[in-house]
Amino acid sequence: MQFKHPEILYALLLLIIPIIVHLFQLQRFVKVPFTNVAFLKNIERQTRKSAQLKKWLVLLSRLLALSCLVLAFSQPYFSESSTQKHVNITIYLDNSYSMQVKGEQGELLKSAAQKIIDNNNIQNSTFTLITNDENFKNLDAKGLKNELIDLHYSPNKLDINTVLLKAKSNYSTKINTLNKIILISDFQNINIINKIDFNIVNSPISLLQLSPKEAQNIYLDSVSLERKSSTETALNVLVKSTQMITSNVPISLFQEENLIGKTTAKFVNSNGSAIQFSLQNSNNFNGKISLVDDGLEFDNDFYFSISTPEKINVLSIGNPTEFLPKIYTKNEFNFTASSLQQLNYNTIQNQDLIILNEMTDIPAELLRSLVEFSENGGSLVAIPSQEANTDSYNRLLNAFQAGKISAKIENEHQITTINYEHPLIDDVFKKKVTNFQYPKTALYYQNNFKNSSAILKFDNNSPFISATKTKNGTFYWISSPLNKGISDFTQSPLVVPVFYNFAKKSLKTTQIYYTIAPENEIEITTSIGKDDVLKISNETNAFIPLQKVSQNKVNITVTAINLQSGFYTISNNTEVLKTIALNYNREESDTNYADLKSMAGDAENVFVSSSIDELFNEIGNQQKINWLFKWFLAFSVLFLLIEMLLLKYFKI
Repeated sequence: MQFKHPEILYALLLLIIPIIVHLFQLQRFVKVPFTNVAFLKNIERQTRKSAQLKKWLVLLSRLLALSCLVLAFSQPYFSESSTQKHVNITIYLDNSYSMQVKGEQGELLKSAAQKIIDNNNIQNSTFTLITNDENFKNLDAKGLKNELIDLHYSPNKLDINTVLLKAKSNYSTKINTLNKIILISDFQNINIINKIDFNIVNSPISLLQLSPKEAQNIYLDSVSLERKSSTETALNVLVKSTQMITSNVPISLFQEENLIGKTTAKFVNSNGSAIQFSLQNSNNFNGKISLVDDGLEFDNDFYFSISTPEKINVLSIGNPTEFLPKIYTKNEFNFTASSLQQLNYNTIQNQDLIILNEMTDIPAELLRSLVEFSENGGSLVAIPSQEANTDSYNRLLNAFQAGKISAKIENEHQITTINYEHPLIDDVFKKKVTNFQYPKTALYYQNNFKNSSAILKFDNNSPFISATKTKNGTFYWISSPLNKGISDFTQSPLVVPVFYNFAKKSLKTTQIYYTIAPENEIEITTSIGKDDVLKISNETNAFIPLQKVSQNKVNITVTAINLQSGFYTISNNTEVLKTIALNYNREESDTNYADLKSMAGDAENVFVSSSIDELFNEIGNQQKINWLFKWFLAFSVLFLLIEMLLLKYFKI
């Protein structure tokens, strides 16, 4: 039993007063003579015994009445904690898209929010609400209710250790404050990256795992493009299930909002199915793949955007040639040829492919620019001159880690071997050709290649054309000059697919979709004014992202704040530069959940709860006060009544 005003208990010392009054007999007795002495002695003995009993009963009832009265004014109560304690409750409510799954009472997130609102009757408390994208501090019961009503799903997810660190920052060190931490989530394994250190905080931690009614979820995992021909592209779609199933799932293809195709994903005791749609090559295609599933909703749609192919920038430096302009035509390429003397170095970084065409010497300044060009993702083709400075070319080969020229061979050799498996030409030939007219060359530079793969080979098995992957691009080495006096390769049917694919493979593949993440880097090829900025917008939202402007391109950084899946346009003022498709991360689609007891381990401050009702009842019981002052008032009146009855009806 505890007291709200314990200082009043000092009044119990005043009970000494009635005790003193009862113990000391202050009344004087008068002696009266009487004849029958024996009879009087018997009456006197009986009277004194009755008077003594009555006196003690009256004293007892009076003391009890006064004691109950004093106790009533001190306001006694029963409670697990002091009435002066304040409760600081930190609630983490997982609002990731995995909480869309249906539980016994609807979507896990919405039902949890409603349960918290219904049970939020804890007195003398302050709340902090942590979600995956925001923190709401110093909330009262009404404020917490408002935030829970307005709570939306977020594409972000938080590691449990990160949640505990955020909860620690809300720890209150005020006197007589009780800190409580509540973690409510489905506790997917992807949110438990590292071993959880519950000792980060000193407060009691309650874990509540919300479980779905059914764990099965069928979702669209990824989309990719495969070029079938010059007029047709295949759209490959991967559909997954969290469980092994045997069923057929209808899949729909939309262009904008128009349905243009349907097919079926067939699962035969498997958890994956690949399907394919055929698309006619067009300028722009904003598409959406859809399926219907009763599990999670956020992964039932997948957006993608195919943009108009950009022209490829090709720069030839060195001797003029006739065959390159015929390959790099104006409808697909921006081809420029320049001698070394007339070269504008500022244009190098704007290219996709650079061809060094039979240059005798490579200046150090050009070499530095080419290395920077390669680091930015560009591809380089080196064709040596008949009178090449081997030291200069060795510096070039060394810069790209492509070996070293070991000898100049002036014997005629035929080009007889094609590496059909090489990515540069793996889609050129339908079948292997063994009897084609072999091109030849009268001179080549022998190279002790490092980290290179041969594309074409001489009859002595030495590489004629080889490729070396650099950090961000590709370096191609052609070991022989290609002028007609040395080689007839430019008259061979091989020259067109080889040089055409040099350029095609150098073009950075445009992403057809982006996954919503904390940050996304997007490169836009454009030139904007000094005071201009790019804007990203859709039908309901518009914002200006972080952007870095360089020559002929802008790198923008898109964060995940308030982003939803769908199409967004990137524009400069009123000019639309690009349409991008954003999709939610599919990591949460795979519904694998952690075991809370194993996760908690032997942590003494961690408690696993079975329901929100139980959780809040436990906290409420700690704060619940059972007042007793009414009972003590009633007992005080009762003992006073007993005293009156004793005085009136107890006969001496």
